[in-house]
Amino acid sequence: MTRVTVLIPTHDHAETLPITVRSVLGQTLTDLEVILIGDGVDEATRSAALELVTGDARVRFLDFPKGPHHGETYRHEAILQSTGEVIAYLCDDDLMLPTHLAQLVTLLENHDFVQSLNGHVDTEGRLSLYPGDLSDPEFIEGICDPALGYNFVSITGTAHTREYYDRAGEVWHTTPAGEFPDQHQWRRMLAAAPARGATSSQMTALQFPTHLDARGEWNADQRRAEIESWADRVAAPDGQELVDALVYEASWRQLLAAGKRELRHARNVRDHALRAQSQPVWRRVLGGAWRGLRRR
Repeated sequence: MTRVTVLIPTHDHAETLPITVRSVLGQTLTDLEVILIGDGVDEATRSAALELVTGDARVRFLDFPKGPHHGETYRHEAILQSTGEVIAYLCDDDLMLPTHLAQLVTLLENHDFVQSLNGHVDTEGRLSLYPGDLSDPEFIEGICDPALGYNFVSITGTAHTREYYDRAGEVWHTTPAGEFPDQHQWRRMLAAAPARGATSSQMTALQFPTHLDARGEWNADQRRAEIESWADRVAAPDGQELVDALVYEASWRQLLAAGKRELRHARNVRDHALRAQSQPVWRRVLGGAWRGLRRR
């Protein structure tokens, strides 16, 4: 058995895939395997994947034809072929910091389903956090309620034991239209089987989502340059300190934004009260009587 299997679904990110995989192979925890899950890859991505397989015996490439949606069913096939006691995930244009897997494996010694502190990096280099805690039942309830559409657990930065995946019995399958694959899968697993969850106090994986900011308009060279720049920074001896500082700045910025929302709400309540007080006495009395009659 291998300690950790890292699943990396890929389709057409040949420019970032080698950098992403390098961040996994550079982990302080070395007892791992990487399974690249090809979902109808183009020739450039296939070539990049095969070169990675040649370069390190811990890397495997499953070359599937294009499947429905994002080829989610292939993730189950990859798990069936895996040898890891722990299943971890990473997008093909994201990064792991060097201690990411070691931290999550430590959490999984007493838990079933865990994540790194979550968020994403914007094109200006700022971090935004996705608040939530997998050890808190209220947050689990929020994930499991499809009517809320709430999620703070991405595919990048998440891991669970193989035992929990088997126990939950909700294997990866094609995601319904209008839903995110990771959100749909976590909801099904958590609703099917109680999980001892935990969220790390540190962010040890970085996300650079294509669908946010202007990245969707970037060319391959721009995407590669961004990921390479961040890969060099987080692999440096002070890489975790850099990310910790960005998390602190993001926490303070988002806390202030939440405070301003509360202030605006308080002002709205105050203005409503002032308007009510400015009405003539007879209008307030009659209005209250009318509302009382309507409730009968």
